[in-house]
Amino acid sequence: MTTTRRDVLRLTGALLAGTAGIGAVAASAGCQFRSGDGDDGDGDRADQEATRRKLGAAEALVVELADGKLAVVDAATGRMLVQPALAVISGDGRRLVRVERPDGGTRLTSHRLPDGAAVSAGTLTGALAVRTTSADGDLVALADDVGPGHTPYRPGPRERTTIVVADGAGQRRRLDLPGNLEPEAFDASRTSLFVLDYLPPTAPDRYRVRVVDLASGQVQPLLTRVKAVVPAGAEEEMRGEGRQAVYDSRRSRLFTLYTHQPDHVHTRDRIAAAAAAAGQDAAGARDDAPHVHAFVHTLDLTERWAYCVDLPAPFGERPAAGHTIALSPDGGRLYVADTSSGALATIDPEGLTVLDSVRFDALAGTTGPGDAVPATAAVPATAAASFDAAGTLLVGAGREVAGMAATSGGGTVPRWSTPAEVRGLAGPPDGSRLYVGQPDAVLRVDPGTGAVRHRIDVPGLVALRHVVATES
Repeated sequence: MTTTRRDVLRLTGALLAGTAGIGAVAASAGCQFRSGDGDDGDGDRADQEATRRKLGAAEALVVELADGKLAVVDAATGRMLVQPALAVISGDGRRLVRVERPDGGTRLTSHRLPDGAAVSAGTLTGALAVRTTSADGDLVALADDVGPGHTPYRPGPRERTTIVVADGAGQRRRLDLPGNLEPEAFDASRTSLFVLDYLPPTAPDRYRVRVVDLASGQVQPLLTRVKAVVPAGAEEEMRGEGRQAVYDSRRSRLFTLYTHQPDHVHTRDRIAAAAAAAGQDAAGARDDAPHVHAFVHTLDLTERWAYCVDLPAPFGERPAAGHTIALSPDGGRLYVADTSSGALATIDPEGLTVLDSVRFDALAGTTGPGDAVPATAAVPATAAASFDAAGTLLVGAGREVAGMAATSGGGTVPRWSTPAEVRGLAGPPDGSRLYVGQPDAVLRVDPGTGAVRHRIDVPGLVALRHVVATES
């Protein structure tokens, strides 16, 4: 899942119900939530379940529609399980949390996946935008909405930010903090929240990643990989163009791909440069200071450090939309593909080093004037990735899907065309089925040949984001 972002962790009510700290407001007694058992009373539920059994295992498709809204569709029947709304998906993919704006407040509803049942709902004070959840979806972080066009990676100007943390029982924390902040992820203990701190706050054009202590409300710098506090002035600053992310549940790490970053300087290089200027040991600085056009930013959600893995050329030299990132099903390898230039990098997600970089034939329709990934109806199409049952990485862009030989173990790799531009690739964790997003539809296909097995009409589809299967 590209997420978006996205792409993420549990804090108990007792922990957050303590005395308000710096910049904090105590939990609101006026916020009332209810819990549900998922029974929506539909008389045709038995017929729908029969259809699911006939067509295959119960699976739900999380799709993006207009204005960034997410919806959930039954993969067998095409029935809309969760109506479109601004929403986020939990790190484990089992919850979708959506917001609506009734009467000036913010209605927050948590849906269980894949059946879409509402498990809790309630209204929070103020106009808030949902930004991230804990890994299991039990805890939610929201921020004040500053108006149309404001997104986590293209924010509007503001000098202070309201952040609200809630769970199924209601609001647990309301923080009024200095700066232009956007929630990114909860740490593994769920006592802290990683945020994007935009600079300058009233005219943001870059950001740094910081961490908010939820008990005190203090905003703090991250640690280095050796668990030292990043010195003042050494925090790396990033821009949001071409941003994609995947969550590693085994290591509690968030891997984020950045492209078109030729002027970026990593924290380790800032520290080394400062040390060298002071006549100290400058070990760790890059001797040739190359212009790196792409890198993978690693955020450790347990130890609260960050580290960047530089990618070799040609990554980042062509459009960000042609890049995609994916973590192997067993978590042993992280892959970055540039479909426009035909390059695949293999990264060790434990050691955080590039193990290999190989070339493949660029996908059809991803090169040409401006090297842009094509789109229809003014909807931008981006590269996507998934895995088949054998663990082979499948990359889609333009009107083509190709298997990556470097991930096939020497076996034959597929390569096939799609009826229209690819708008997402996804499947269940076992790789037994593959779904391909298309304009106004999602296709279930044979991963080896691309033969269409089932079509699900989804009018206005922007992208297929995620597939959720019933747990066995």
